[in-house]
Amino acid sequence: MRRALDVVSLLPLGPRPYDDVVVLQHAARTRAKAGGTETLFLLEHEDVITVGRNAGTGDLHFPADQLARLGVALRPSDRGGKLTFHGRGQLVAYPILRLDGSEKDVKLLVRRLEEVLILTAADFGVVAARSDVPARWSSVWVGNDKLAAIGVHLSDWVTTHGVALNVTTRLERFDLFVPCGISDGGVTSLEKANPGRTPPSVADVARRFVVHFASVFDREPVDTPSPASADPSAG
Repeated sequence: MRRALDVVSLLPLGPRPYDDVVVLQHAARTRAKAGGTETLFLLEHEDVITVGRNAGTGDLHFPADQLARLGVALRPSDRGGKLTFHGRGQLVAYPILRLDGSEKDVKLLVRRLEEVLILTAADFGVVAARSDVPARWSSVWVGNDKLAAIGVHLSDWVTTHGVALNVTTRLERFDLFVPCGISDGGVTSLEKANPGRTPPSVADVARRFVVHFASVFDREPVDTPSPASADPSAG
């Protein structure tokens, strides 16, 4: 019997502040650690560059105050990896999973996330693949251009953070820093990689992502209302 997975879409609420969603992830992690239901958050972020555990600021081309003037926040993150960008037109998926048994394998977790991204991209006519370059082991690519970023954190084998898939993302935002510390590769999106096709909406991509996530991770998705704390109009 497949384990239930609460699928919480914040997409109807519009782009979310990074700090607010970190709070939601931590609450879901506490719930999962206590044996409660696992959660998959789907959302867009307000424009933000996050600084992973393996990053310094040497890959950042502008100071925080100048980024703020451009409408881009800068936030530390306890995920793995270096610098990445989240913003409008990008599907961000944060699976809060309690890994058991043979799932307790970080490389397997990343490989499964890559597989979900590859399958999702294919649904929209984009052939994405893993890279055979060692420095690029955690992501999916279209040629020499990165389509999605992956960064996770594990605590007692419960995951937080996840993936960011560029759909109609403003790719010029990636010029503000060296994405993931990789200076010899570009960045792409589903829109850019398939210019002859009407670009999908983030919501359309999210629906296909859930289908493939449930299959690859052997979970049973359950649509769950977004928490009131995620909606500034609540209360």
